[in-house]
Amino acid sequence: MAISTSRATIRIFTTHTLRHKRDLLRTILCTPVAELAEDFLVPFLVSRILTQLAVAKATGHALHLGTFEPYLLGIAAAEIFQLLLWNFVVHGVWRMEEQTMEDLAMTCFTHLTTMSQRFFNNRFGGSLVSQVNKFIGAYERLADALIWSIYKLLIAIVFTIAILVRPAPLYVLGLLVLGSLYVFAVFRVKQKELPYNQRWAGLETKRTGQLADSITNITAVKAFAHEDLETKLFEKRVKAVTEQSLSTMRLTMSHERITNSVQRIMNFTAIFLSVSLAIAGKIQVGLIYLILTYTLSIMSRLWQLNRTFRDMNRVFGDSRDMTEILAIEPEVKDPQHPEPSRIHRGRIEFKDVHFSHPDGGTKVFTGLNLHITPGEKIGLVGPSGSGKTTFTQLLLRLSDIQKGQILIDNQDITMVTQADLRKSIASVPQEPLMFHRSIIENIRYGQLDASDRQVKAAAKSANAHDFIQTLPDGYDTLVGERGTKLSGGQRQRVAIARAMLKNAPILVLDEATSALDSESEVLIQQALWKLMEGRTAIVIAHRLSTIQKMDRILVLEDGNIVEQGSHHELLSARGVYAKLWAHQSGGFIEE
Repeated sequence: MAISTSRATIRIFTTHTLRHKRDLLRTILCTPVAELAEDFLVPFLVSRILTQLAVAKATGHALHLGTFEPYLLGIAAAEIFQLLLWNFVVHGVWRMEEQTMEDLAMTCFTHLTTMSQRFFNNRFGGSLVSQVNKFIGAYERLADALIWSIYKLLIAIVFTIAILVRPAPLYVLGLLVLGSLYVFAVFRVKQKELPYNQRWAGLETKRTGQLADSITNITAVKAFAHEDLETKLFEKRVKAVTEQSLSTMRLTMSHERITNSVQRIMNFTAIFLSVSLAIAGKIQVGLIYLILTYTLSIMSRLWQLNRTFRDMNRVFGDSRDMTEILAIEPEVKDPQHPEPSRIHRGRIEFKDVHFSHPDGGTKVFTGLNLHITPGEKIGLVGPSGSGKTTFTQLLLRLSDIQKGQILIDNQDITMVTQADLRKSIASVPQEPLMFHRSIIENIRYGQLDASDRQVKAAAKSANAHDFIQTLPDGYDTLVGERGTKLSGGQRQRVAIARAMLKNAPILVLDEATSALDSESEVLIQQALWKLMEGRTAIVIAHRLSTIQKMDRILVLEDGNIVEQGSHHELLSARGVYAKLWAHQSGGFIEE
């Protein structure tokens, strides 16, 4: 599983990198030239100088600075050239990595937005944020490792062989044999470390999720005085990360003793061969300098390779979770050839609808049939688990039914894009959803091109304008994460204003006035009735007083419509609804 996930990660990273071929080609073509000028041309010219000095000393020839002028000029030119070229290469690599990381970020974000509500219900939001950030950061570390470590090592080996294969073939042979053994040893031991790094990254993600969960719900933590509990839970996550980190470290250190031993043997062998060949008169002092210089350069890169493979293990560990998420197919998909939306009036029809929750297979609807006429006001009541919320989620296509059809204005909702469908439905949930943005931005979310005047008009209709005016920055006031700087009633009124601004033909209200005080509720009810005029409205209610004036009330039990009719008709029937009404006190259903 680990290897296949790593391959999938490489495939994703490669695909995104190839979108920036110009900078990639710049890197591939210019890096060898810069490497040649920096690490090979200068030592080669120095070796020629040393050889001439040695020959002159042995023969007694007099030397002057002009003799070495071509070499010195060549060294100066090489230094200037490689400096300019490396700047050019680094600029291209930097831009390629940043643009690729931008693409990866958008790929992750876009994919997450296609996931179903169930996907997010089963995951910490903080963990997902951590997984996306790790995935993006992993690309940068992997690209740096491949370019600055592995690619430069390969270039160094190729140039070393090309330059020394004729004057020192035995050295080249020894270098190839020992170098291959070293790379193989490092690869094998680092391959064994990959599962350790993946577990380490997974535990870090869980630690981040635990932290986000506690901070997000800090009000509940303080209200129940459970700071000690949350501290212990977080401490458990922190210790798990530390223990896995130390376990990975012990394994890594034991492996590096092996690879370091191979490297020391390579160093000694290179020096031994150089000295032996010099004593035997096989090579000159300049060549000895060249062999030792190139050997030390390659040894340094091989030493970095040990760290590079360790970092790459961490890269694949950090990226595994997001790679697996990117492989998840969205549960709800748009049709390949969507129809233009014909949703304008709001006629809704459920035809033989069957739906079971994918998790446990719990059946909610079995053959549900319902027809709602355009502009009809429908109330949904029933105990928890009766299917009220599921009904609205299926209408919004947050989940897909297993059998049957849901039609709006005689158009199957699976035949239009999800965006077109949801543009036609305004929703106000029981728990208002606020972005950590200004109030005006939160309201304008209902219609992005709305003018300030339209936003304020919607706020006035929702009875939100007056309290907004009292805030320090008015409509520019930041509401805090999830709207924590506003009261429950204020958040609800902002959400209602947003729905009003959307001006959709279908309106879904999930106990939209539950958080309001009595005075505000009267005003909001008036505004909502005005909003519902000419629109199809579906209102989920726990307080039956909020739906007395609905055209029709549906009573759900175990996914079935057990009663339906107006408020007075249902009271006269003396059935389930009448019992619920009789048990209410102050507008609330008694336990």
